[in-house]
Amino acid sequence: MNFKQMREYSHEEFVELVQSLSEEQLLKLSANYGGYPVLFRMALDERICHIPFIQTGASVVVENERGEILLQQRTDNGRWGLPGGCQDLGEDLRTTATRELFEETGIEIDGSELELIDTLGGEARKRVYPNGDICYNNTSLYWAKIDSRNVTIKSDSESLRLEFRSMDNLPSPMHDGDLVESYRLWRAKK
Repeated sequence: MNFKQMREYSHEEFVELVQSLSEEQLLKLSANYGGYPVLFRMALDERICHIPFIQTGASVVVENERGEILLQQRTDNGRWGLPGGCQDLGEDLRTTATRELFEETGIEIDGSELELIDTLGGEARKRVYPNGDICYNNTSLYWAKIDSRNVTIKSDSESLRLEFRSMDNLPSPMHDGDLVESYRLWRAKK
């Protein structure tokens, strides 16, 4: 099935499209449009699109052999954060973490190699998107160690740049400051 670019649909056309698809087709469509939560938000009636809702996702702190962490400068707001994103329907959060990491950086990691740092939510994870959608994100934060000399890092359409940075040389303000702070506290305990 061929789909137009999301912005080429009127809201009514998009809702009609979503209503006509099977669950399997919806999952394929969502893969083209930034994941299931984005698809869901785009299909909301404009009268209720600003009702806050919860999104679940995962991020990964990728640490290299020098102890630096991989940061992504985002295309949507220009701020720096960690690779990660929303969970798709039926997806385990480790799978979300590894899928998002690969999509945004080209780095492939086995989910069993990830170590859970924490799960964060609440006001610190609230995001208001340019179209007015309000989302409270529950994010599982994972850690992975890599040898950056043996991987090729590539950015995708969500990234302006990808860089390894030391913890004492982080840009400010951060998109995911709460996640990075959670990592800092976890690292201090290790």
